[in-house]
Order: sequence, then structure tokens, then C-alpha cells
Amino acid sequence: MPRTLAPALMLAAILATTAHSLEAVAGKVYRGTDGQSVEVVTLEPRTASEVLIRVRGTDSEEDGIALRATLKKHSRGADYVTRHRGGDYVILLQRDGRYEAVLPGVQAFPVKFNQDATDKASTAEVLTAHQQQLESGRIAAFQKKAWPHLEKKYTARAGEAVAALNKACGTSSTFTFEWKSFSDEVMAELDVWAACAPLVSRAQAHCASVKTVTSLVCRFGPTLGLERGKDTLTFTTTPKGAAEGPAVLDRNLSR
Repeated sequence: MPRTLAPALMLAAILATTAHSLEAVAGKVYRGTDGQSVEVVTLEPRTASEVLIRVRGTDSEEDGIALRATLKKHSRGADYVTRHRGGDYVILLQRDGRYEAVLPGVQAFPVKFNQDATDKASTAEVLTAHQQQLESGRIAAFQKKAWPHLEKKYTARAGEAVAALNKACGTSSTFTFEWKSFSDEVMAELDVWAACAPLVSRAQAHCASVKTVTSLVCRFGPTLGLERGKDTLTFTTTPKGAAEGPAVLDRNLSR
């Protein structure tokens, strides 16, 4: 495993753990003129200037996502900065007392503080939404940058491998990477196809056990494992997937 990958994965695990213990100090709701709402939940400790922001009522595909952001003040006002596509992204900005919000795919829109909506809002509900989206991978997908060259390369190699599998076993399987599970650190440091390839090679060695399988899926996780659905095999790989994955897969596919 590359020397720099282990600390990165450890940091990711720590961040995921701390998400469970987020505590709200206060919450505010801002309203747009076309029915949009922006919920801002200030987190403990207040001195860290961290918040959760959820924007709703837009046409963005990311509508409703509850993102962790940092309040950064400057001479012109303040920016609420989160992470999107691998870089800083200002989801809410304040200039001379005026606020403006934006989600990817929609035009920025002005919002004003709304006391009635604030009184009715639930900070706990925003915290819960954030946690659920962390667990589902939605936030990871929003934050990670695009890796089109690598994704194209790995997809091509997977296509060649699954074609060989289908020819050898008489199957008609497809292969899919669950890209949202592969963080930027993993994409930068790990040969993702090498870590996923055992799923195809060991399936080809166990043709009888994959006769009804039409979908092979590889995702990244903390421990190696295989889940079998009605017609799907989902392999959870790790940085040790290339070396240790075959044995794990052989044990599961031979049952």
C-alpha cells in the first residue's frame, strides 16, 4: 500500500466517526423569493466557526443535501465554504448584510433571514439528514473531484475482463465501479482496477456460482467482503484488495 494512503484513510475514518457526535449551538433559516430555504446550523464549539447548511426548494440535483461548511470572514463580508469536486465551494455568501445562496446547476439567489421559519425549524432534523447522507455516500459524491481519465481507464480494463468472464462462463454480466465510495485520496494513490480485479478473476474461476449473476459491483470500504444479491455480486475492496481479495472471494464463491 502506498505510504501516503494509510494516513489519508485513517483521517477519513476519524471524520466519519466525529460526524456521529456533532452538536448544534443554534439554527437560522433564510428564505428566497421563489420558495427556497437555507437552513444554517451552527455547530459546537462555536469558536470553530463550523456549520451545517441545507438548501432546499431549488431545481438543483443536490437540493436537500446537508453540508458541513466553515464560516470565513473577510473585509467584504463572509463566505460559508464547503467542499465540492475536490475544491472549495462557497454555498452561502454575505456581502453588506445581504445573503446569497447557490447549489451546483442553478443560478445564485438572494435570501433573507426569516424568524417564523427559524422558530419552526429543527436543528436535530438537519443533523440527522447530514448523518444519513454521509452514510449513503451522497456527501462523498458531492465532495470528491472528477477523475475522468482514471475512471475511463479503469472502466476499459474492467470491460475487457468481464468480456473474458462472460465468454468463459457463458454469462452476460456487467461490471460497475461505485465511484462515490472511492475518495480523492484513494483515486490518487491506489490502482483501483488492481484492487477490484479479483472480483472478475475469481468469478471466472467459479463459473457455476455466477451463472445467474448479471451485475458485478466493486466499491471501497474498511474491510474486504462480498455480498450476494439475487443477481448481483458486490465486492468491497480495500488497499489490500489485490493481494488479499482473491482468498476472501474464493471462500465466499465456493459456498
